[in-house]
Amino acid sequence: MVPEELALQNLQRVVTYAQDGEDEFVRRVMENKTAAQRTEQERAKRKLEKQERRISELDRIIQQLYEDRVAGALSVERFTRLSEGYEKEQADLKQSAEELRGAVAETEAQAVNVQNFLKIVKKYTEPTELTPALLREFVEKVVVHAPDKSSGHRTQRIDVYYNFIGQVDFSPEFSRCSSQNLRLSRRHE
Repeated sequence: MVPEELALQNLQRVVTYAQDGEDEFVRRVMENKTAAQRTEQERAKRKLEKQERRISELDRIIQQLYEDRVAGALSVERFTRLSEGYEKEQADLKQSAEELRGAVAETEAQAVNVQNFLKIVKKYTEPTELTPALLREFVEKVVVHAPDKSSGHRTQRIDVYYNFIGQVDFSPEFSRCSSQNLRLSRRHE
């Protein structure tokens, strides 16, 4: 089966799932999207806190360097070389911290817009072919993985990321996972 057929099957399953069990679909998408956002946000916050601590530490180090230079404990060359290195590190950390603050704010402000996805679903009863218009409306991106032949059969995995909701998982064993993920594998003889 070619990746286009796998993507179409994935889309058909998502549309059917959303139409047949709208409340359950919304609940699962919200649960998983919230968990994924929370994990990413916590990671970014930890990194930001670490960078802000280092920025404060660098302020103290630079202050001490200045005091040592004034007291005559450091030569001008040594002071210049050390202070330039610390100031460059501090500037880089400040820029990175600002980017992390933006990422944290974006994650906090980002809301899963399942209702917009459901509006698109209601326009289609059963998609029978992947058209450019259908792809634009439903799909953010499709990741096609390299074929795997380790089992003696060729399997192909694809990940479909939908507009507004990300990936959607149908398997019960993944229903509690924090990331939405559907991996379709088909054997090719």
